[in-house]
Amino acid sequence: MGVLCSCSARFRGQMPAEYGAKGDVYQMLYFASLAGSFHNSQPWKVEVQGNRIIRLYADTSRELPVVDPERKELYISLGAFIENLTLAAGSMGYACDVKLSDGPQSSALVAGIYLDKTSPTGYDLSLIEKRRTLRSPFKTVCVKEKDANQLLASDPQSVHFFSTLSKKGSYLAQKTIEAYTQQALKKDAQAELARWMRFSDKDANEKKDGLTTAGMQIDGISGFFVRHFLKPEDSTKESFVKAGIEKTKKQALNCGGWIVITSSDNSVADWIKVGRLYQQLNLTCGRLQMGFQPMNQLVEEQNFKKEVATHLSLNGQLMFVARVGYVAKSFAPVSPHRPVEAFAKFNK
Repeated sequence: MGVLCSCSARFRGQMPAEYGAKGDVYQMLYFASLAGSFHNSQPWKVEVQGNRIIRLYADTSRELPVVDPERKELYISLGAFIENLTLAAGSMGYACDVKLSDGPQSSALVAGIYLDKTSPTGYDLSLIEKRRTLRSPFKTVCVKEKDANQLLASDPQSVHFFSTLSKKGSYLAQKTIEAYTQQALKKDAQAELARWMRFSDKDANEKKDGLTTAGMQIDGISGFFVRHFLKPEDSTKESFVKAGIEKTKKQALNCGGWIVITSSDNSVADWIKVGRLYQQLNLTCGRLQMGFQPMNQLVEEQNFKKEVATHLSLNGQLMFVARVGYVAKSFAPVSPHRPVEAFAKFNK
């Protein structure tokens, strides 16, 4: 997802104890804000009315017009936010009635979310706090059938799984490398990506978004050098771009399989649904001790999108691609996320 270590700052862990005094809705929004988003752009704004109504808006100042000109990925990110919010609310004893806006796509209002007290679901919120994108190589062993079935259970019509050892899995790996390389060499895509690079700890702590060395798993001596000596614009240099291409090759060729999400329609509602599915799959992978990395260049690069859907015999439009696989150990989440006050306004 985008280009979605040793960094002296740690950005995520358990919810701070003081949040308990800020009310249920504040805590829900904290968990919602830990959702994944393209380039970690976090394109959401919220208005809360009387602790029962949450209005969700698209923050279009955080869009990615080069790789996402139709804003599909922006709405996928908002769908992930809604999924986290719904899971957190359920765990805390609230039912969420999500009513998507029926206004034009140009409207910033995405949804009204209405809360009602109910019995807690018992959902383990630590799964949301531990969620992360992993960019290291995964084990290449096949994903167990029972685990693959749990991934597919989210929506058997829209979610597809391809083993890394299958012909289609091998095809996806190769096409992902080609699509990433094509995008990585585009000057406008390089410039857009540079806008979201947070190389220094100071920059990451101030902005609390974007792509850090820790999040990109640039660690050791390399991580130290990048954090202290490079500027975001240095990510457009040939050496950095080539290193990214080589790393992507290793990632694509080292996993247990591929998750693909398709959509039957090309509407905002469907994009949000894809985002909710993506978030569910990422959380399920965490529970199954599997790594999860969105690699959506196949969708972003239009000349690949239709070809891949046809080759895989997919019904509907290709919307989302991720590699998955077992990992030897768990990794702590490190990507920065903005505090609730940065994106939410509370009205009595």
